[in-house]
Parts: sequence; C-alpha cells; structure tokens
Amino acid sequence: MSGSPIPAGTAGTMPGIAIYPGQPGSVHVTELPRPQPRPNEAVVRVRRVGVCGTDRELIEAKLGAPPPGSRELVLGHEVLGMVEATGREVRAVKAGDLVVATVRRPDGCPACRTGQPDMCIQRAYTERGILGAHGYMVEQFTEREPFLVPVPASLEGVGVLVEPLSVVEKAIRHADLIQARLRSWAPTTALVLGAGPIGLLGTLLLRLRGVEVVTVARRPAPNPAAAVVEACGARYHSVRETPLADVAATLPNIDLILEATGVSALVADGMTLLGNNGVLVLLSVTGGESVAPVPLDAINREFVFGNKVMVGSVNAGLEDFAAGVEHLAEFERRWPGLTSQVITHRLRGFDEAERIADATDDGIKTVVEFAVD
Repeated sequence: MSGSPIPAGTAGTMPGIAIYPGQPGSVHVTELPRPQPRPNEAVVRVRRVGVCGTDRELIEAKLGAPPPGSRELVLGHEVLGMVEATGREVRAVKAGDLVVATVRRPDGCPACRTGQPDMCIQRAYTERGILGAHGYMVEQFTEREPFLVPVPASLEGVGVLVEPLSVVEKAIRHADLIQARLRSWAPTTALVLGAGPIGLLGTLLLRLRGVEVVTVARRPAPNPAAAVVEACGARYHSVRETPLADVAATLPNIDLILEATGVSALVADGMTLLGNNGVLVLLSVTGGESVAPVPLDAINREFVFGNKVMVGSVNAGLEDFAAGVEHLAEFERRWPGLTSQVITHRLRGFDEAERIADATDDGIKTVVEFAVD
C-alpha cells in the first residue's frame, strides 16, 4: 500500500483504516459513509487511537469478524475523541468534551441487560474494531450517550490509555469481589507478568494502592518499560536474567498475580507461584493449540489447601472506564508525566496506516494520531 497522503473524504464519506478479516496483512484505507447522529447519539471526532496486540492479531488474521453485510472491518478499539455534535436527547456530554468510548455492545442476555456486556453469558456481543462492528480508526463516529465516558481536558495527552487501563480496573475489582470472602483481604504483594501497556498500567494501579509490585518481562533493563516500573516504586526483573521461580522465591506470600504476557506457559507458572488466599487473574488471550506437561496434582493440592483462585477477565464495564479516568488523573498527580512514557510510538493517521502492523520491540505503546490541534 502506498504511504502517500490520503485526501479527506468526499461529501458524505470519510476515510477509515480497515482490514479484510481472514486475509493476513490486508490493512488498507477505505471509504465509509460519514455518520449522522440519532437523537440519543453524539458525533465524535477521533483524536487518537491506541494499537495493541489484539490489533496485530486481527491484521495477522488470527481473529476478527466484519459487520453484517461487509467484507471489511475498520480497526481500533482504544479511542480518545472530542464531541462535535449531539442529538436532541443527549444530556451528559456536549460539543467540545473529550470522551472515551466503550468497546462491547450487549446482545440481550441477562448480564447484558443489567449493563454488563463484558460479562455476556452467550458471548454473542459485538466489539468495536474486533467482532461484528467497525472500530474507531475513522475521522468521526456516532455513539449512544451511555457508552461515552467524559475525560478531563488535563488528560488529553494520555486519555487514550483509559481503555487498556479499564481492563486492569476490572481485573482488580473482580479480585476484590472474589476476596470479599475474606474479612482480612488487603493484598500487600503482587506479581505482574508482562510489561506491555496492560502490565504497566496494572503496576501503576497497584502501586497507587500501596501494594509492593514486582513486574516481570523478557527484556533486560534498561528499557522504556523498566523505567516506568522503577519510577513508580515497583521492581522490574527480566526472566532472561533471572528465572521467574527465582524471582518469586525472594517474595513473601504472593497475594495477587496479573498475567498479561500472551504466553500460555506462564499460566501454569502463575498457578504454581500464587500464594495462599491469593488470586491469579488471566488477562491475555493466547492463540494456537499449545500443550505442555503441568504438575496437576501439586497444583490441585496447593489450590485446595491454600484457598487459591484463578479467574479469567476480559474487557471492562462502564464503571471500569469511569474508574480508569479517575485513576489516570491520580497517576498524573502522583507521578507527573510518567503515564505519557507508556506511549512510545505515534503514527500520522491515514498517512501511515501500513505501519500499524509493524512490531515495536523497542517501545511500549503505539497510537495513531488523527486530529491534533
């Protein structure tokens, strides 16, 4: 695909960055109808969109489905935008407001009807930019008021991180809910597996709560992720230098483990290392059909005798997006400028669409800039 500038959409249309699901490496710029709001919707001008491992798996044709009646799927599920116009029934946001938008749409199951599409029983939801609905890599989109979360202007530079932060918010909220079985649940030691955006935001959120955190990844320090970890008072270890079991052996009872590596073998490691009364939260999705020997008897004994819990967590609810906005502001107050270090690569909208698929092994988070003043 040419890297030449893409002209603005003609009257009634606009450009978008899309793929053909099931066709590897099919990133292209397409044309879409320019949206018009219904009475309960707002028109949002996209400012920037985050790129994550899910987007790369979509580009590699490992997952994804287009909207009904379309061969294309517009990418992008981590968005920061500005409201341009609103329908007459919209009250919570107004033109000029910065907003983030949620990803999942309900399918009508009991969980969806109670406002928890992230907990859909039937797994029949749609996900913007992933499954059955176009994403946010466009000039504008429309959204119903309940799915928009306001963001303070002071967070304009880092607000695009609210969606990945919401994933961690849900994970830790669910760990707290599970451990309500304990009158004394107050985690003091956590192990974060993975130093991508999810792992780093989880590290920051746990440090905000005063938890002692060890974040483990492959790359030896110094590197951008290690710098973020150490700046917030956590410890960073490379498994290329020190085996994970040796790192865990230096810690007291591990109360909480967040697994965010995308490496399925580490799930078994997490089960082995989790402390008594601990919670292991699985946050990464692993493709493929990997198999490996696992010490099942030992794991079973330790989970039973130690009252341990392992839980999967995906996406987030509206309350987690709202909490993400609140805690992102707290990150900025506690560690000014640190959160912005998570964003290490910026691409120029439609001009650099083909680079979305590029690996960024020397950085952390890539965002695509669409409308910057």
